[in-house]
Parts: sequence; structure tokens; C-alpha cells
Amino acid sequence: IAIYSYLSIIQYNGFHTGHWDLAGFDQAIWNTIQGRILDTTMYGHNFLGEHFSPMLLILAPFYLIWQDPRMLLFLQSLFLGLGAIPVFLIAKDKLKHNLLSLSFSFAYLFHPFISRVNLFEFHEICLAPFFLLFTFYFLQRRIWLLYFIFFFFSLMVKEDVSLIITALGIYSFFKTNKRIGIITFIIGIFWAYLSVSVLIPYIRKATETGAWKETYGYFGRLGLGESLSEIIKNLILKPQNTLKMLFLPANEKLATIILLVLPCGFLSILSPVLLIALLEIILHFMAGWDAQYLLAWHYSAPIFPFAIVSGIYGLFFLSRRLKIPSFSFSLLMLTTSILSNYYFSFSALNLVFHNPSYYLYDVNNHKTILSFPQKEKLKIYYQLKKKWSLFKTIIYLIPKDSSISVEDNLLAHFSQRQTSLYVFPNFQDAEYVVLNVHDFGNWILRWEKYENYKKGMDLIQKDSRFQVFFKDEPGGGIIVFGRKNQRERIIKKAKMMAKFSSFLSETHFILGSIYLCTNNLKEAEEELKIALELDPNNTFINQIFEECKKKILDKN
Repeated sequence: IAIYSYLSIIQYNGFHTGHWDLAGFDQAIWNTIQGRILDTTMYGHNFLGEHFSPMLLILAPFYLIWQDPRMLLFLQSLFLGLGAIPVFLIAKDKLKHNLLSLSFSFAYLFHPFISRVNLFEFHEICLAPFFLLFTFYFLQRRIWLLYFIFFFFSLMVKEDVSLIITALGIYSFFKTNKRIGIITFIIGIFWAYLSVSVLIPYIRKATETGAWKETYGYFGRLGLGESLSEIIKNLILKPQNTLKMLFLPANEKLATIILLVLPCGFLSILSPVLLIALLEIILHFMAGWDAQYLLAWHYSAPIFPFAIVSGIYGLFFLSRRLKIPSFSFSLLMLTTSILSNYYFSFSALNLVFHNPSYYLYDVNNHKTILSFPQKEKLKIYYQLKKKWSLFKTIIYLIPKDSSISVEDNLLAHFSQRQTSLYVFPNFQDAEYVVLNVHDFGNWILRWEKYENYKKGMDLIQKDSRFQVFFKDEPGGGIIVFGRKNQRERIIKKAKMMAKFSSFLSETHFILGSIYLCTNNLKEAEEELKIALELDPNNTFINQIFEECKKKILDKN
């Protein structure tokens, strides 16, 4: 929990989180503690109209402690890490051996898929392993009240968890309790239909603020149609297409399954428990997007825990037939899980998420224990410290009641606002635009193609409604554009910040740069001098100060 919280947070600080995911969840939960339950402006409707995930509400009280996206990154690591506890309990109950049980907990924590879930922003599905594993544990122990409590919590995580629950019902029917199995199966099927075909479309329609489809928006990823009825029709009439999607590309999908069961020394293939995750695996294998069918990111969250549990049951099956010392199995588990982690987990501060060929294995992105980044990446990160401090101050500079357009990797830094958020290069309706054009050798994570950013930069520089209000380097760096009618407002806000935080070089630097960009050269020189007195070795302040002096000379 400590390690992955740290790694997730430095990724956020280093601008390695982007796009909708972390920002969308942050805005929904921040709005919740403001009294607007899971409301968002980013999706154009309430978050429950995107994914039915009411379990997010249990995270909202944590925002009373710290209202920051990094709280979500910590909670993600917390819930994923705590999943090792039910793994231990399941193994202890089945194997009656402490060392073996602890070995399976280590196999869970070292599973390479846990790094993929943990380091890719935040997703509600990260709550699933904890609740699903306890659901299975209480099923195994036949403690029905607690079983149904965790069963209910699991369904509340996300709509597709109903596939796991449905399969769990089939497993329970044959292996545990027929009556409980039937009830579980029926509820799983019913919930899948209710959440996807009724609740999500209804909430989307009832809370929409724009032109959004009133259907479940993720059916299209399967390539079999845009609605449930269309998908069922194509499954029956075009089985050849279904088989192609399930099994091709064969090498990559086979490698994904091997990687799923590798940390338990392939013991997982000896137990039918792995089949509980089969419907979820099929769902992702039928997607046309490589990141999804390779379980590259958060998609593996409800799946890989059952690879661990099936390993426990596989060992139980094997130990009844072979007299092999328990220590040997523990050694096998520790060896395969650590090696799997070393060769196949993603490392932090990496651009691995941009390149499909890296999802399974690439020497430049793996070979690391517990996802620690390479030394050169950490070195660059620490060089960014001054940038991060400056950037945090800029966040407070932009008025909360103003619409804003930012690059996708900056979106989560501005998501706690009720106003419209746009992803650059979509800026036409925004009042402010914040960009970070630093590269640091392909350091910054971006989703859009670089050419689109370049076109957007050309457009905004030619747009007569906008002007540059701030830049931290002569050539660009962190740039704040704003509508010209916002000029006096942003100067006033920057002056207040410099007054109340007069001990911070960043506030004087920002005010000085704003004065420079708005052609108040004398005031700019005064503020930049103060910034330099407070931080004389700051390269960026020196550069802007030199530009200011040059402009004054040219003017005279």
C-alpha cells in the first residue's frame, strides 16, 4: 500500500496521469461532498449514467480529510493491498498452513497485473478484488449473511461485476450450495440487465446537459453492435466473427492467459475456480481495443484475484495426490510471483501506456520489482520539483467559476470545479487555457497526437479573443492563455496571491510574468526582482527576468 501509493502520487506530480479517468472520478466525488451526488460536467451527465458504481460513495468521506485526486490514488492502493487479507483467509481455511497461505498473499501482491491496475490513474473497479475475495471467502465458509453483504457490495462496484457474480452462482450450484447458487445466478443476470439496460440509460437521460446517447456507451467496444439485442442477434447469426474476436490475435491472448496464471506456478489451471472469471475474460477478449483484450490496465482487476484463488484450490487438489513438502510449494510460489513481477509488471513514470507493443513485455518498461522506476526517470522527476511547486500555485490562479481547457495530462489537476472542462485542443468555448509544452525527452504523457496539439497551439495563437497571460520560460514551458476580457481579473488574483504569500518566490514570479505578458514592464521588473531575491538560483525566473530587461531596453 505504501509503495504503490508513493508511486501513484509521484506519477500524478510528474504529469503522468491524464485524460478523463482520474479527473472524472475526482470531480464526481468532490461534487458529492459539496452535496451534488456523483455529479460531473466532464461527462455531460451524472457519473452513474456512465457506469453504475454507487460504491464510489464510500470513498466520499475520505475527501473530508483531503480533497485531492491523490487521495483516490492512495485509496486505490489501499483497497488493492487489503485484498491480500481475504487471500490469506481463503488459503488458510483450505490448506490449513500458515506459510502456504502467506505465500499466496505474496503471489497476489506481486502479481504483475496489480501494477497495471494500480499505476493507471484511478478506476472504481480497483475496489472489486477486496469485495469479491471476501464474497468468495464467506461462500467457502458458508457464512451466508456476510456472503450476501459482500455480494451486494461487489455488485455496487461496477455493472460488469455482475458477470463475475453470475459465474459465481454457477460455481456455487455445483460446488457449494445449490439454493444459494441459483439465487446468486438469478441476481447476477438480473443486475446485469437492470444496470446496463435500465438504470444507466435512465440516469443518463435524466441528468444530461448535452447531446448524449441514452444507451450504454460501451457495447460498441465489443464490435458486435451498439445494443444488447443487436449483440445477441450477431452472436447467433455471425458466430464466425465471435470466434475471431475471442481467439485472435492468438499469440497475444494466449500470452495474457499464461501471464494471468504464472505467479502461482501454473497451479491455477488445476482448479475450476478460474472459470468464475471466464465471462469477464470473454467480455474483454471480444473488445477490439488491444489495451482491453490484453488486460493491460484496470481491466484485469476483477479477474486476477480468481487466478490466485484457483491457485489455492489447484494446490489443494495436487497436495492430496502428491506428497511434496509444503515448503517446496511456498518456494515455487515466491519464485514465480517475484519473477513474474520483475519481468512483467509495469514500472512507474513510464510511457508504457502509450504503446500497445509494451503491454505484455518490453525490456525498457519491465525488469523491476514492485514497479520502481528506473534511476534516470527518478532523476528527471526530481528535476521537475520546482515546476510542480510553480504549477500548484497556477492552479489556484485560475478562478474556480471559469471554464477551462487543458491538456489531458493536466485535467485531473483542475477537475474540482463545477464549470465546463475541455480537453485541449478543444478550447473555443473556454475562458482560460493551460498548457505544459515541456517535453523532457518524451517525458509528458499525452493521449492526443502531437500534431493535433501543434494545430491547437497554432489556432489559439491566431485567435484574437485570447492572449498569453503567463509563461515560465521565454519559449513557452507552462503557458496560461486567457480571454482578453479576463485580463484585469487575473492580474487582481495574482496580486492578492503575491500579497498573502509574499514569502513564496512562485507568487511573485507568476505576477511578474503576468505583468510582462500584459506589457506592464516596470511592475514586471519589480516583482521578478523580489522573486529572484527569494530564489536567486531559479533558472526560470532568471530567464524571464532577462527577457523583461531586454523588453525594457527595446522600449527605451
